[in-house]
Amino acid sequence: MSMRIALAGNPNSGKTTLFHRLTGTRQTTGNWPGVTVEKKTGHIRHTDGEMTVIDLPGIYSLSPYSLEETISRNYIVDESPDVVVNIIDATNLERNLYLTLQLKKLGRPLVVALNMMDEILNHGDKLDIDRLAQLLQVPVVPISAKKGEGLDELIDTIYEVASPGCRRRFGYRRRHQGRYGCGCNRFDRPDAASGAIGSAPIVQTHSVLHTFKPETEAETEAMYHQSAQIHDQVLQHSHQRGALSRSDKIDRFLTHRFLAIPIFLLVMLTVFQVTFSEALGGRLTELLDVFFTDTVGGGVSRWLKAAAAPEWINSLLVDGILSGVGGILTFLPQITLLFFFLSVLEDTGYMARAAFITDRLFQKLGLSGRSFIPMLMGFGCTVPAVMAARTLESERDRRLTILITPFMSCSARMPIYAFLAGVFFSTHKGLVTFSMYLTGILVAVLTAFVFSRTVLRGADAPFVIELPPYRLPDTKSLLLHVWDKVRDFIIKAGTVIFVMTIVVWFFQSFNITLQRVSDGASSMFGWLGAFLAPIFQPLGFGSWQASVALLTGLIAKESVVATFEILLPEGGLQALFTPLSAYAFMIFTLLYMPCIAAFSAIRREMNNWRWTLTAVLYQTGVAWLISFLVYQGGRLLGFGAA
Repeated sequence: MSMRIALAGNPNSGKTTLFHRLTGTRQTTGNWPGVTVEKKTGHIRHTDGEMTVIDLPGIYSLSPYSLEETISRNYIVDESPDVVVNIIDATNLERNLYLTLQLKKLGRPLVVALNMMDEILNHGDKLDIDRLAQLLQVPVVPISAKKGEGLDELIDTIYEVASPGCRRRFGYRRRHQGRYGCGCNRFDRPDAASGAIGSAPIVQTHSVLHTFKPETEAETEAMYHQSAQIHDQVLQHSHQRGALSRSDKIDRFLTHRFLAIPIFLLVMLTVFQVTFSEALGGRLTELLDVFFTDTVGGGVSRWLKAAAAPEWINSLLVDGILSGVGGILTFLPQITLLFFFLSVLEDTGYMARAAFITDRLFQKLGLSGRSFIPMLMGFGCTVPAVMAARTLESERDRRLTILITPFMSCSARMPIYAFLAGVFFSTHKGLVTFSMYLTGILVAVLTAFVFSRTVLRGADAPFVIELPPYRLPDTKSLLLHVWDKVRDFIIKAGTVIFVMTIVVWFFQSFNITLQRVSDGASSMFGWLGAFLAPIFQPLGFGSWQASVALLTGLIAKESVVATFEILLPEGGLQALFTPLSAYAFMIFTLLYMPCIAAFSAIRREMNNWRWTLTAVLYQTGVAWLISFLVYQGGRLLGFGAA
């Protein structure tokens, strides 16, 4: 028996943690058809058959106002999963129940996974699970996704609810001491009033699929009122209402009116300092560099010479592919560490606070506080970050956010910083890299300030964000999340960068008549770079190698490093750059158009060629201007010496 299970729940309800717990490494990541919203699918092996789990986007409701809400609703209605598992944060029961009541209206077999029950117990609260199941008329299974408790009972309950044979034979009817059950399994439970984790009774679910219709204002109000009533009947707090929780006490310090932003900057600076320290990322990067250059590259070169292979094959494999791809993979330790620390900050709930504390500043600059989420996503990849601007309510806010999001330093730019900072700023790599991220943010907010008072005038939309309780990250979920990011980087290095290294090697090895050249300056790339070089001469990097590296960076930013690895001999960077011009080059790679994929996303979301071209020309112009100011200003201050 094979069945499809859809996981639905609010953001910060533990849905992703549960998904990782259930599926482990048996999962794949892609995009939903036609959009770049991430789609995760995993598999569970069970004695009764395999279960396919679909992790729906985190949403607060099924109202068709955002792309995520539309995806979740359409999947449940159109694809008809065998069971919908609604993950509820037991510590925020009232808010989560609104989505539960909406999911019931869709008519699919529904199971409620009552998550974070361990926190309920730790707080001394009591939650009557049996009463909750009776009021909702759906199975309720208490779990702790973080600790892996209650998951076997959840899977058994899913199979009971989804099994067609079970429904045909027994139906859903009242059984045993007033409970609802199908009779297929007998569950032993402790006293439900104690709040202990255990199995819940199988209760009646809808058997007819209904088309979801957005509620009227009166229906929405009634549903919220019903959620509040259920909450009050089933949950008994051990502390008085209004008492400060642990998270509230921490927030008094971390979200302080004057201290919050300095603390945020200090946290991010610490992340970059640790990531690029010689004791961690730096040392591992050096070891990988030796491995790819001496061990792998040297071994392949010796093997080819022993096999009497043509010289061009040795050049392609060693000087081209291994130098380019290997040069990118040497930065894998630092990228992994950065993903790890950012994931920790996100899972603990601190990143939500970062959005909250920057809202006041954003509002003064004419930028909606809601724009922080796409901007935050931009530190990972510009494409989904641009797509995330769809969730903004006004056309003005969407265009403004799309315009500034590419200035956020995506992960593809980090190898460039690590590559150049490692050569020219070896003792301050973390600080220099942090300055890149900070510069991108400053340029973004200044851009918002200018455009919001000129061509994109308008009122700002109100900003509402949930601040989840501070929690220790789940180790397994955290590692799987980091692995997803690292795997994407490795796949990109093995596909896009692999192809680009071959292209770069070919164009720097042959001239326009397809004759092999010994001097790269005489090659097709040399000719093209010489044509572009005067544009960058005032910025301090007017060489043909730097020009073509920026050109290949339009395909993928990692290609900039791969291009330098192929075009330059060992130690060639010092002949090409001074510390000042290297810093100006890093500024330019930070601010000019991220890549062709980002351009396509901007065009699709702007739905206007004039605005798309304006965005690209503006980004390029800003990159040139600020790099010019950095280089020429540095020379005036006496920093231009090699």
